[in-house]
Amino acid sequence: MTPEDFLDQVVTTNVVKLGENRGSLRCAVNAILSLDAFAGILFADTQLKGRAPCTTDIQFREILADECPEFRLVRDAAFALKHGELVGKLPRLVRAAKQVAAHDGGFDPSAFSNGFDTEKVIWIDADERQPADAVALAVLVLLQKLPARYA
Repeated sequence: MTPEDFLDQVVTTNVVKLGENRGSLRCAVNAILSLDAFAGILFADTQLKGRAPCTTDIQFREILADECPEFRLVRDAAFALKHGELVGKLPRLVRAAKQVAAHDGGFDPSAFSNGFDTEKVIWIDADERQPADAVALAVLVLLQKLPARYA
């Protein structure tokens, strides 16, 4: 599978599904993990082609995190989801899997019309709580530019 295939068939699909199901923990985890996995897949491909901007996938993810704060959040959330809790010395925005969780929407359903978001939403709790779907979409926009950059 090429990085472009993974991006188109897996990552984009997972991010779209999360946008359609903002309260689904499954969709949020799938989007977060596939966004992070794509960074590793793209790095491996660029390394094979002799176009890698660094020597490790960890360094590559740090380059992306410096470029896009939302990617830093996704990367840290993915690592926390994969390991349960991050106890190392590296500074992380998300240190535990429980920081990816459902919270009530922004408005009380009894006080507002159906035009307001009252359903559960998956949030990534870091310094500031951010909706997982918005974070995933911002990262997807960055990642869609990368294959051409490293071609």
